[in-house]
Amino acid sequence: MDLAIAIILALAALILKYMKIGDWFSPWMITLVIWSAIMFLVPLHAEILYPLSDQFYISLALWVPIICVSSILTYSLMPRASGKDVHLREMHLNKAIFTVLYVISMIITPLYLYQIMQIVTMFDTTDMLYNIRVYAVYGDNTFGFLNYSFVINQSLLVVAIWHYPKIPKWQLITIYLANVLSCFAIMEKGGVFYMVSTTLFVLFEKRIIKTRSIVITILVIIGLFFLMNSTRELQSEDVDSMTFVDFFAIYVVSPAVAFGKVAVDISDQVGSHTLEVIYLFLERFGMDIEVHNKLQVFVWVPLPTNVYTIFQPFYQDFGYVGVAFFALIYGFLSGLIYRHYRNGSGFCRCLYAYFVYALILQFYQENIFLSMVFVIQMMFFLYLMLQDKIKLSFKSSSL
Repeated sequence: MDLAIAIILALAALILKYMKIGDWFSPWMITLVIWSAIMFLVPLHAEILYPLSDQFYISLALWVPIICVSSILTYSLMPRASGKDVHLREMHLNKAIFTVLYVISMIITPLYLYQIMQIVTMFDTTDMLYNIRVYAVYGDNTFGFLNYSFVINQSLLVVAIWHYPKIPKWQLITIYLANVLSCFAIMEKGGVFYMVSTTLFVLFEKRIIKTRSIVITILVIIGLFFLMNSTRELQSEDVDSMTFVDFFAIYVVSPAVAFGKVAVDISDQVGSHTLEVIYLFLERFGMDIEVHNKLQVFVWVPLPTNVYTIFQPFYQDFGYVGVAFFALIYGFLSGLIYRHYRNGSGFCRCLYAYFVYALILQFYQENIFLSMVFVIQMMFFLYLMLQDKIKLSFKSSSL
């Protein structure tokens, strides 16, 4: 059954590609390819993972058709800009604001890492890498403006890649290094994946690389993530090392299996998982609100995991209706931004890179609604760098 679903989804992607409805990075293509790959991999791990649940199959049957149809309709029904390769036309860059944010990044990124290291090194240095991750999840990261280093770095990265080679190579390299430091500061693989997915997306759209290069890069990154995870876990005596098969099963296949362990929340708070950012703000204003822990509980499938696919918050809050409704919202938003990007919008060209990242990781977890503050902040910084209304001048006037 799983292989049949994989074949059906793959054929649907190939038919759409043959009909030239979007490219490989369109919302519907990403969705079809990702879930086709997952359904193909599930039987290969049947001996070490529990079977998929009916709950997952029903959610998948709702999610994929709705997000694909809604994104295609939104993209197709919106006005289309005339001209060849209009999506690759030169976009405006406010160099002054870009430079200001770049300088800020070069200052606050090492300072943020320094603050983290100061705290972490107070404990046993033999567990340093593991303690960095523990502090990132459980620690009180009250570093003021330094906390913006992550979002500033990711915003700078996508803008710089799109504008290269007009952005100097040395500047682009330092932006990459700043992003690496941000990832190291919290030992987070998601930031590395954002760097990779954004780079591949932009280079593919600029016709610098082809599909084969993407496949090879993904295989290399999977190996890098495995080494990164193994290094972090070997730093702790309490964590057993895992094989590559276990790693692949836990981080790629197990979320779909673990989703079967998710139950509908009977809390009186409407949308407490999907809209947890709103409840977090309400709690900070003194209201008696239940806020869920940043780190989700582990379940065994039978390997331990605490990620449950993109369906999880929507199903927990609203059941299958929530899965269907937010598939419609996801399809509309991604189709809207993708159409504006293809019409030449510089802002949507950069913003869609984050949607590519979120859509690719839909087999893993939700990254738009649960990261709404981050997305809004990124939109703000992208707007500043790409608008032409605010002018800054560093020239001194003569007296």
